[in-house]
Amino acid sequence: MTPPAITKQSLGTGYVVATGVVLSGALLAHGVSIGHPSPIDVVILSVGLIPAIALGAANYWLPVSGLTGDQIWTAAEWCGFGVALFTVITIVVLLAPIPQSSMVPPILASGVAVGGFGGILFGWLLELRRSRRRLTQSNEVLFRVLRHDLRNDLNVALGHIGEIQRAATEEREMSAESRAHVEQLNDSIDDIINTTEKARQIEYAFDADRRAQQPIDLVPHVREHANTITKSYPEATVELDLPEQSLVYADWMLDTVLQNVIENAVIHCEAAPTLFISVEEHDRSVFVHIGDNCPSIPQHERDVLGSGTETPLKHSKGVGLWLTTWIVESYGGAVHLTTTDDGNTVTLEFRGPTVLDEIRQTLREWP
Repeated sequence: MTPPAITKQSLGTGYVVATGVVLSGALLAHGVSIGHPSPIDVVILSVGLIPAIALGAANYWLPVSGLTGDQIWTAAEWCGFGVALFTVITIVVLLAPIPQSSMVPPILASGVAVGGFGGILFGWLLELRRSRRRLTQSNEVLFRVLRHDLRNDLNVALGHIGEIQRAATEEREMSAESRAHVEQLNDSIDDIINTTEKARQIEYAFDADRRAQQPIDLVPHVREHANTITKSYPEATVELDLPEQSLVYADWMLDTVLQNVIENAVIHCEAAPTLFISVEEHDRSVFVHIGDNCPSIPQHERDVLGSGTETPLKHSKGVGLWLTTWIVESYGGAVHLTTTDDGNTVTLEFRGPTVLDEIRQTLREWP
C-alpha cells in the first residue's frame, strides 16, 4: 500500500498542531508546578491556554475552515510569523525587572500562543479574501463566456444549420432521417442558448446589494404568470387560491422566480399538467405554494438543492432551480421542495416587509 504523500496542507496543519500541543503542555505543566496559583497566574495561564488549545485542535477545524492546499500552508506561515513576532515582543517586555520570576515562563508561553493564534487568524482572513477575489474574477470570466463568446458561436452554428436545411429542401437531397437529426441538433442548440441567457440573471442574483428591493404586492404577479402559462400551454390548468394582497420584500427578479417555477412544472409534466398555486401569510413570512400533478422530482435533484453542492455523480439538470434558489435567498427567503406520489410542491418563502422597511418606504415617498 502506497503511503500518503506529504503535502503542504498536511505540513502546515502539522506545524500548527505541534505548536499548539507544545504550548498547551508547557502551560499546563507550569500550572501544575505552581500548586496554588495566584489570580494573576490563573489569568496569564488562561490567556495562553485558550489560543494554544485552539492551535492544537487545528487538525479538526483548519481543513473545514474554507482553506485548502497551499492556503493552509500560507496560514501556517502566518502562524509562524506571529509566534516569532510575539516572542520578540514578550522577551523585550520581560527585560524589565519584575518582582515574581515565576511569572516569566507563563507570560512567555502565553505571548507565543497569542501570537501564533493571531497569526493564523490573520492568514486565514487574508486567504479567504484572496479566494473571494479569485472566485469573483472566475465568475466574471464565466459569465462573459456564456453571455457573449459561447452564445455568438452557437448563433453562427444555427445560421449554418439553417443554410443546410434550406439548401437540402431546395435540392431535395436530405432524407427524412437526416432532417430529423438536423432538427434535433437545432433544438439542442436553442436549449443551450436559452441556458446562456440565464447567465446574466445569475449574475444579477449574486448582486443583490445593487438591486433596489422594496415591498411588492405578490398577487398580481402570480395572476399574470398563471394567465401567461395557460395561453402558452392551452392543455395546462391552473387553480389559484390567492388573497387580495400580499406584500413581500423583493425586486424585479420576482418575475424570474415565478416564471422559472411555473414553467418548469408545466414543461416537465408528461400528462396534461394541473397546477395549484396558493399564497398564505404567517407572521412576517409569505409562502407561495406551487403544486402539480407531474412525476416526482428526481431524488438527486432534491439532494443537490438540499445540500447546496453538486458532484460529478449528483448534479441538477439545468440552472432553473439554482437560479430560483439564489434569487429567493437574496431576498432573505428560502425554497422548499416536497414530493409525493400525486405530484410535487415547490414552496417559495419570502420575507414580508418589516416595520423598518415600511418606514424606509415612507421616507422614500416623502415629498
